[in-house]
Amino acid sequence: MKPSLRPVTLPPSLRRRFGSLLLLAAALTLVALVGTQLGQRHNPNPRPVAYLGSDGVPAVVLEPNQVDQYVATGQINGHPVDFLVDTGSADVAMPYLLAQRLGLRLRSGGYSKTGNGNVATWHATLERVDVGGLAVTNVKATVLPNMQGEEALLGMSYLKHMEVVLRDGTLSLRPLGGD
Repeated sequence: MKPSLRPVTLPPSLRRRFGSLLLLAAALTLVALVGTQLGQRHNPNPRPVAYLGSDGVPAVVLEPNQVDQYVATGQINGHPVDFLVDTGSADVAMPYLLAQRLGLRLRSGGYSKTGNGNVATWHATLERVDVGGLAVTNVKATVLPNMQGEEALLGMSYLKHMEVVLRDGTLSLRPLGGD
């Protein structure tokens, strides 16, 4: 004989609680999904990896974000850092708070002309800057006290060691010969 299944009627107070919990779970899931998507739109290259081209030279290919900027996560002295590729920046440039977090030894750098006028700066030498396995040692950095955020500019003190090619919407980095 088969057991008969009867619907269970929950008291109204439990139904409301259960409904509220389901609604909360759905809202939290939506927030998590949207947050993940927004993070990928800002930095579509959270873990770039170099691949070997047909010529045996490694290359990292970066996708643009929603506003056609090239942002990628890399490392400074072994610590993860989000970089914005900036060929207009002479050095790797970063906010003072990021330099502190990285434990950099700062030297007085004088003044630099920025979009916000002349500002006092500090200089540092980065032991190693790595994007997707393309590492450069002894990289000059400028630390700006008024720069906001936790993102560093990946400037020419790193990029001068790379062949930088913009093609079909992607930006490729390849080490120059002899580096």
